[in-house]
Amino acid sequence: MSRLRRIADRDRIFFVTTNLARAVHTLSPRERDLVLDQLKRQHTRGDFLLFGYVVMPEHLHLLLMPLGRGLTGSMHALKRVTAKKLLRRRGCAGPIWQAHYFDFVLRRVRDFWEKLDYIHDNPVAAGLAKRADQWRWSSAGHYVRRGAAPVSVDAVDLPAAGGAFLWPVPWR
Repeated sequence: MSRLRRIADRDRIFFVTTNLARAVHTLSPRERDLVLDQLKRQHTRGDFLLFGYVVMPEHLHLLLMPLGRGLTGSMHALKRVTAKKLLRRRGCAGPIWQAHYFDFVLRRVRDFWEKLDYIHDNPVAAGLAKRADQWRWSSAGHYVRRGAAPVSVDAVDLPAAGGAFLWPVPWR
């Protein structure tokens, strides 16, 4: 099955999900820290603006706006570097992440807040935490103001209207 070409690769806010490959053991707490370290490196380097994230035992959700490298380049770097480190740590070979990732272009302000809530609720829905800000591999603490997030997130300055567009659209 072929993958459709991306219409946009940057200048948009994306909700992204990437999963571990089949039959790969879940990420341990130290391995989730490793993923966060790489996310922090790329964010600090300016690969993307980061608005939300959660590293789960078997997948990763991001809410970001790619900059220079674009979405494809940023995700490739994140998955390549973390896979190399995870394989070395585990002393094995083979794929760590699924070959593809899933992305959704956010079009309206309500999309942003819905996806951010979904990201932060993931550990609660999975029974891994009672409250979103208790999961240490998440940006939820930043938004709840109960503690700093392990990876800093960028400021959010969006219109109050949920139906407002996030980027210029040609039909307006």
